[in-house]
This record gives sequence, structure tokens and C-alpha cells, in this order.
Amino acid sequence: MNDNDDQTPFYLKKRYLIVFLVFLGYTNLYTMRVNLSVAIVALTENRTITVNGTKTYEQQFSWTSKEKGFALGAFFYGYILTQIPGGILAAKIGGHLVFGFGIFATAIMGLLTPILCYQGITYLIAARVLQGIFSGLSFPSVNAIYAKWSPPLERSRTASYGISGIYVGTVIANLLSGWLGDTFGWESIFYVFGFATIIWNVVWFAVVRESPEKDPWITTSEKRFIKESLKNQKGQRNIIKPPWKAIFTSGPLYVIAVAHFSYTYGYYTLLTQLPMYMRDILGLDLTKSGIVSGVPYILQTVLIFISGYFADWLLMKKYFTLTQVRKYFNNSALFFQMVFLLISAFVTNTTTIIVCISFSVGLGSLAMSGYLPNTIDIAPQFGSILLGITNTFATVSGLISPPLSGYIAVTPTAAEYQIIFFITCGVYILGIIVYGIFATAEVQPWAVVDAEDNENMNELKK
Repeated sequence: MNDNDDQTPFYLKKRYLIVFLVFLGYTNLYTMRVNLSVAIVALTENRTITVNGTKTYEQQFSWTSKEKGFALGAFFYGYILTQIPGGILAAKIGGHLVFGFGIFATAIMGLLTPILCYQGITYLIAARVLQGIFSGLSFPSVNAIYAKWSPPLERSRTASYGISGIYVGTVIANLLSGWLGDTFGWESIFYVFGFATIIWNVVWFAVVRESPEKDPWITTSEKRFIKESLKNQKGQRNIIKPPWKAIFTSGPLYVIAVAHFSYTYGYYTLLTQLPMYMRDILGLDLTKSGIVSGVPYILQTVLIFISGYFADWLLMKKYFTLTQVRKYFNNSALFFQMVFLLISAFVTNTTTIIVCISFSVGLGSLAMSGYLPNTIDIAPQFGSILLGITNTFATVSGLISPPLSGYIAVTPTAAEYQIIFFITCGVYILGIIVYGIFATAEVQPWAVVDAEDNENMNELKK
């Protein structure tokens, strides 16, 4: 079965609209998540003050590098708490509701951030923890949406296209935050992205439903196509409750978690450190550092569309097995990220450094056809829960990287940032070895239930 079996015109296919709205949801989520990385530069930069004809310099918020590190990392303390609950909740009440609510609540906290900044660094940290809590609900819930809306042979594209909003959001936050801060004041960085997200929420709740069966606007042709494509997939039927013991003792799940952690550690390191690196080491001002920091994510956005399509094409042509596709794409991403990051650590030319970092971040897009859809591969009906578990492991990297970088880059100097880059490359190597040897895309026995068992369980449920 392929996409040609669905006679619905491309522009009327509801599953494509949902992926597009997921893309926009991630875009908004990450503008609010990333904007502090740029805003904190404006919040703590030296400003020229003239008093009685004498020029002096002062900071609006005189936070230390360690305090800034904790502020940048605070998001992850909340984020790690709601990964598994978000996946469970999505499986129970619908991924579309959890995804939408999580982003809405994150936007509300973003709008309150300027007020809380004036109350002190402790209030800012608390606001970021709460944003992390609400944002953490959204990420795993997407797999519950895909499990019901995305045909198996489209999942590399679906996962890649949807999550590419992360990188578009990162680009927008980096490009606009510097300009907004210079033009309208740093407060506008939070207000603009917060209100844009509220508008998206209105559209999301008006348009998206839990499944094709519950959608009144989907065409009969597309509904039949999705239903038939999912019918014969192992592990697609719903059962009463997840087999928790089997899940938490599943080797393939922990292999995915290691790959997820490795990729995310590098992503969070560059995400939080690039604006300050551009300013402190490369000597770029706020606007320029925001623009240049966004370049790697522009490249990543372009490549993610290409890699997602290419991965599904390889599967449809049967050139590789699903396990091979997952391994090759995931480890190619980690390998190229490591190589270009190492090169950037040893060169001194500003242009070369920017190009190398851009390729290091950009080629990470290949991993979106690797570890990311792998949780749906091994357990389709529990995909949201499994992604919540692996993302919990991955979020630990967010608790480690920003504070660790803050402790290392105290001066800051190029040598200190080299240490940060070397640590990141070591984490990449770990992911390459573990995923390359042990990863699989086979549906796990504990994720499969036959029709008779399913009927018996449903009877018990009644």
C-alpha cells in the first residue's frame, strides 16, 4: 500500500494538515524555549549610562555566569518531570489535547516572564521550571497523534517534518530575538512569541481531532487509507494498560534512550551556548550573534525534509530494512556532528568556525529518521509512553550541559569552549557505539496482543 491508494487531493489530506500544525506547534514551543538564550545576553550586557556628563557602564541584571547557567538550565528541571506522565496522559485522553494544552500553558508562563525577571533571578528560574513542566507534556504526546494518523511507510517523513518545527522555531527565536531586543526592548522577546502561540492554540483546538474516526472533516478515501495501512501492523490494537515491567526491562528501549541522550546533549549544548559564544569569543553584537546563531538551524531545517523523504524512499524501494535505515541515519548524524564540532574547536578563523558549527548542527537532522520514530517501530500503541521515557533520559542532558558549561566558561575563553566541545564529542561517540550495535526496529513481543486477547481485555474493562 502506498500514498497513491488514497485518492484525496494533496491539499485536502487531513493527516498532512495535522503534521503541518504539529510543525507550527513545535515552532512556537521552541521560540519560547530558545528566546531566553538570546534575551539573557540583553538582560546582562553592559549599558552605557551618562551621569552629569560622565559615561559609566552598568548591567540591568548583574547575574553571574553560574546564575545564568542555572537560569538557562532551569527549564529542564521541570521538563524532565512530565515526560512519562505526558505520554501516559496522551494515551488515555488523546495526544491532541495534551499537545495543545502543554503549549498553551507554556505560552502563559512566557508572557509572565518579563514581570518575574524584575522580581529577581529566583523568580525567573521558577518561571522556566514551570515552562519546562508544561512543555514536557507536549513532546511525547505527538507519538500518540502519529500512531493514529500516520501510515507506517510515512512515519520517517511524518516525524521529520513535524519535529522540524523545533529548528524553525530555533531559527526564528535567534533571528528575531536580537532584533526585538535592540528595537523594542528585551521584554518584547517574550510578548511577541507568547501571543503568537496563543493564536496557534485557537487553530489547533478548532481543527485537530484524536483520530480519523473522530474527525468530521476527513474524506472517506483518506480515512479508509489510514485505517487499512494501520490494520495489519503488529502492536497497533489498544489494550487495557501498558506492560510496565516489560517496558522498563526492554533493552531496545534503553538503546533508543542512549541515542536520544547523545543527540540531545549536543543539541542543548549548542542551543544554550551559541549566542554567548558568538558574542564572547567571536565578538559579534546581539543582533549579529542572533542571526549567525540561527544559520545552523536553517541548514538543519532544509536537511530534515530531505532526509525524512529519503529514509522513507529507501524503505519503499526495499533497499534497506527498517532497522538498517534507523541505524544508518542516526549514526551518520552523530558522526558528522562530532567531526565538524571537533574541527571548529581547533580552527581560529571566524568564518570557518561558523561553517563547521552550521554543518555540525545541520547534519543532526539525519537523526530524526533514526532514534526519533524508533519508539513507534518497536511498540506502536505505546509510542507516546516510550518517547516520554527516552526523552526523560535525554532531558538529563539539559540538566547537565548548561550548568556545566557555565562552570567551565567562566572567563570566558576559546580554550574553555574547547573543553565544552570535547565533552560533547565524547557523548556523541557513546551514542554511535551503543545504537550502532544494539538498535532494532522490530516490534517487541510485549507490544503485541492478538485479537482474542484484546476482546477478553475489553470485556474485563466493561
